[in-house]
Amino acid sequence: MERTNLGYSIKNIPIAHPAEYLKRLIEQTGNLIERMRWKALFFLNPEIPQKDTSTYGFKTRNSPNAVNELKQFEDKLLTMIQSVQFEERSHQFQSKLNKDLKVIKNSDKLLVKADKTTNFYSLDLESYEKLIEKNITKAYMKADNNSTDKITIEDKKIAKQLEIDNRVEITAKKEAFLTLKDHKENFMNVQTCRLINPSKPEIGKISKQILERINAVLIKRTGVNQWKNTASVIDWFNKIPDKHEHSFIIFDIAEFYPSITENLLKKALNFASRYAHISEEDKHIIVHAKRSLLYNDNTPWRKSKTKDLFDVTMGSYDGAETCELVGTYILHDLTRKYGNKIGLYRDDGLAAFQTKPKQTENIKKEICAIFKKHNLSITIEANKKTVEYLDITLNLTKGTHQPYMKPNNTLLYVHSESNHPPSIIRNIPASINKRLSNLSSNEKIFNETKYLYQKALNDSGYKHTLKYEPETRPTQKRNRSRNIVWYNPPYSKNVITNIGKKFLQIVNESFPKSNTLSKIFNRNTVKISYSCMSNVSTAITSHNNYVINKGRETKQPTKTKECTCPKKKKENCPLQGKCNTSGIVYQATITRHDNKIEETYVGLTATSFKLRYSNHLQSFKNERRKNETELSKYVWTLKDLNVAYAISWKTLKRCKPYSNLTKRCNLCLHEKYIIMCKPEKCTLNKRSELSSSCRHRKKFLLSTIP
Repeated sequence: MERTNLGYSIKNIPIAHPAEYLKRLIEQTGNLIERMRWKALFFLNPEIPQKDTSTYGFKTRNSPNAVNELKQFEDKLLTMIQSVQFEERSHQFQSKLNKDLKVIKNSDKLLVKADKTTNFYSLDLESYEKLIEKNITKAYMKADNNSTDKITIEDKKIAKQLEIDNRVEITAKKEAFLTLKDHKENFMNVQTCRLINPSKPEIGKISKQILERINAVLIKRTGVNQWKNTASVIDWFNKIPDKHEHSFIIFDIAEFYPSITENLLKKALNFASRYAHISEEDKHIIVHAKRSLLYNDNTPWRKSKTKDLFDVTMGSYDGAETCELVGTYILHDLTRKYGNKIGLYRDDGLAAFQTKPKQTENIKKEICAIFKKHNLSITIEANKKTVEYLDITLNLTKGTHQPYMKPNNTLLYVHSESNHPPSIIRNIPASINKRLSNLSSNEKIFNETKYLYQKALNDSGYKHTLKYEPETRPTQKRNRSRNIVWYNPPYSKNVITNIGKKFLQIVNESFPKSNTLSKIFNRNTVKISYSCMSNVSTAITSHNNYVINKGRETKQPTKTKECTCPKKKKENCPLQGKCNTSGIVYQATITRHDNKIEETYVGLTATSFKLRYSNHLQSFKNERRKNETELSKYVWTLKDLNVAYAISWKTLKRCKPYSNLTKRCNLCLHEKYIIMCKPEKCTLNKRSELSSSCRHRKKFLLSTIP
């Protein structure tokens, strides 16, 4: 295990390749067109019934029909994409990024992230698999083969009752991974890890919204100190009278998330129901959302100490809200005994008492007993005048607070030459200045602690000088609620074309006041905000997944024939001996025998090409299927003219179709990219195909489960 530090934030973004940028731009433009079509459809046809019940943020998977009033707008958007121009951009930092990414991609080792520092550790696949297996078997056992189906069937039942089963996807079987706790003592001899289960049930999104509503009412009515952020902790600290006469008790709930049992959660829900309305259906959704499995090498694992697959996982959609609910339940008991002298931020607790040391020790024992009653263990320290809590140091003797940073951590900020939108780069120094000022009690403390932060800013290419600027109470602005449609094109420094300016011009030109849709589409209701391309962190994750998958394929190679043509007809294989290939974008070239004119068509197939090829042949032979594709239309046109022709086929690119793991269809996206940006390769295709939705994602919906 070798430690490495890249020396810069993994949130930095390298300059995008033009093809990747255009694909992302096409994707975001397609999303905008789809949303605007739906909005226009309901505006122009008010008699169409709209869904009364909540969809909990799940979007429809249906494609809206084309709207004539939007045709001009859509055509101009597509022309804008075709006219995007690029230039070469070079910078020392971007060169370093590209060089490091090449080294990472060419390595056969994984880069495993540290848990709370900026370090990475290089591990070979064998060592990583031993480490992850060791951590899994500590708390998990293998689940039976029906466990996944049981959860999915109940997911569908809940979604169907809420009338959103045609919107909610099946839970993605994401592989578990590790982060290394290198901030712990003796780490190099004993590697302690945090096991992350990224497989999150989609029902958790519904549970999250229910819990947010419950927690908001519960915290307000009970008045407990359930802190949301550092600012609320500082407010609590500043209100402590005679600070020098107080002492702290600080505690941490050991493995809080996995320690929450089904029984404890139900007790917390019953307690909360005294303050907020919680239906039995709500309770069932909240509890069921915790039924999850951990996956490693496609094998499901279940928590060994729980029944019914109950597991509150870190990173789940409603994990933080569940933690907050249970924390509020326990905090209510503590507050009844100690008042507002005690508070909690998720699994970190803090209290301040104006008592003698022996009395404080007794209070410490009482706090331990309350948590033990709920089968939770805590690490706790008492009679402390100074504590490091969250990202601040609180000092009762001096009555001050100042920024805190964990040992062995290196401050890293997004570089000024990162490929982020300019507005983000511009606001980074100001936001750091604001945060440091808020975490510092006074200007003296600010100046004493700012050195490391100033150095990190300078190293990241900024010329900003940190200056103490305490926050003043902002005047509340009147917010007018507008139903805004946002366009989020990607940003890249190598793009010369001003996408934002062009887009707003198109909005002005396409929706004058005389236009029927100008009431819902205008400069006040259609706005632009740049999105980001993939960063270094994404590249590292992709590399790790590639190394793991490649290693597993080597151990268990899949035997798939590249060609299924009979031996005698191998020479006539339509795809040169690779007709059984799946997940490809292909090109058909059709040549007229009379004048040798060639036309080209681009298509895709998620299944084997042989199956798609067979469907093409059927559309050429069966007149009832002549309008299936632009290729079949052209073939029948030639037939009507009695013109002989020949068709040749070739693969343009292999791509992965839509998966609920990635939430992206690279197959559809690459086809759209070819049609849009490489028109010479697809003379028969129509641009209207760009706004069509992905047909591959529907098979992942709960409604498809029998």
